[in-house]
Amino acid sequence: MPSRVRQASSRRQRRGRPSKFGQPSRVVAVTLPQSAVRGLQRIDRDLGWAIVRLVEKGRPSLGKSRSKGAELVLVGARHALIVVDPSVVCSLPGVALIPFGEGQAFLALEPGHGLAELQLAVVDRLDDDELGTRQREGLAIFRRALRRWQNDARLTFRESTILIAEWHKRRRRRSVAGE
Repeated sequence: MPSRVRQASSRRQRRGRPSKFGQPSRVVAVTLPQSAVRGLQRIDRDLGWAIVRLVEKGRPSLGKSRSKGAELVLVGARHALIVVDPSVVCSLPGVALIPFGEGQAFLALEPGHGLAELQLAVVDRLDDDELGTRQREGLAIFRRALRRWQNDARLTFRESTILIAEWHKRRRRRSVAGE
């Protein structure tokens, strides 16, 4: 009996490298023209990730709005990021916009900020008299989307930390006298 217990527990403990894509995967050999390989490498140096990104980009998103004001974009089998048009959704307290792609940015909230704080920031911004028509319409769409997502029993929102690495321009080293 103890050997069965050990066998069952050893099956549950996966050893070695974790799954590359966070879901079941398989090796596929494919022959592509050099131009296609170069194009994929412009998307990602890892050809597997480049192909996955193309497939994900073509996959329909959840709750997509007609005006592209706000949508949930799948980033895995069950996870999505809130993606907005940064020209419409800007200057919200506690919210950082992380650009990715033309006219798109996903939201990163400061620690301690969740869905309720995001909704409140949008409502407060909508009360601003200085807001332009385009921004007001976009924020109204975003507000409705947030409300719809909050009421969707299939969705739960949780806070998570995102680490952002930034490259800075290299500064030329100044020569010090005597070097």
